[in-house]
Amino acid sequence: MAAGPIDRVFISVSSLDASLAVYRDWAGMKVRAEQDLSPEEVQHLFKLPARTEARAVALGNETQTTLLELIEFRPHSGIPIRRKANEWDYGIYDIAFAVEGLEAIHRGLKAKGFSFLSNPVTYNPFGTKVREAILIGPDNVHAAHIERIPEPDTAMPARYLRMADSAQFVENVDEAIAFYRDLLGLTVLVNQAMPTGMVDEIIGVPRGTDATMVFMNKKGASAPVVEFLQLSVKGKSLARIARPPNLGVFMLSFQVDNLDATLEALNQREYHILSGPIELGTKVHGKIRALTVEAPAGVMVELFEK
Repeated sequence: MAAGPIDRVFISVSSLDASLAVYRDWAGMKVRAEQDLSPEEVQHLFKLPARTEARAVALGNETQTTLLELIEFRPHSGIPIRRKANEWDYGIYDIAFAVEGLEAIHRGLKAKGFSFLSNPVTYNPFGTKVREAILIGPDNVHAAHIERIPEPDTAMPARYLRMADSAQFVENVDEAIAFYRDLLGLTVLVNQAMPTGMVDEIIGVPRGTDATMVFMNKKGASAPVVEFLQLSVKGKSLARIARPPNLGVFMLSFQVDNLDATLEALNQREYHILSGPIELGTKVHGKIRALTVEAPAGVMVELFEK
């Protein structure tokens, strides 16, 4: 099968205004499209009760085609997906931004009342020294801020550069690779065991945790990578609550060249189809035909063709 890189990252939000204040007003992303979803579309796509409506706003930057799509369901009675979870529980964990001036960003967001999992942590995962801090944003959405440290280490003005990745914690990284490589045609860019304890302070896992990190993307794409983390500490699946209208990062979307062939391959491998195929009218892509599937770690993935 052939698919593009991440097309959209979906976040269910309790308030579009509160989330736009972070991603649009603070991080500088631009509104690319706004759209209402009818109760019929919401029911077909997300299996929500009749009369549930939704408002969607898609945000982008100047250098990538990948969009961040915020969806506010009305009326919503959802709970934050990760509020009561361990940081390492299985499923989509965050979105990540490459930034400059992390210290200034960290101070600015804390002054606005936001918290972080830790103060900025400096580490060297693959021969490149970086500094990272994970924001706890609206609805407990985790947003990693990652700065490549210049040499010499000088203060930089606060600036968001691009979306860097969307990370998932998985129980079995090989199962995740098989789905995204064999079915979607993504390339493994990194598959490496990290030094024991390297991620402990950054994401608050037990001390001495071993981690394997995998990056995957469409070869040559500038889009954010799909990141997988398999840890020595065991988590639990969030699949049952990582669904709308619960709040947080709940789905990744990829364009495929042939949806029928992709569906056949999914069925042959006995992946669970959650909805579709269904025809939709979107402000972002016009008319599309889409389905959603439960990928490894219980992650919702939308696959669509124009």
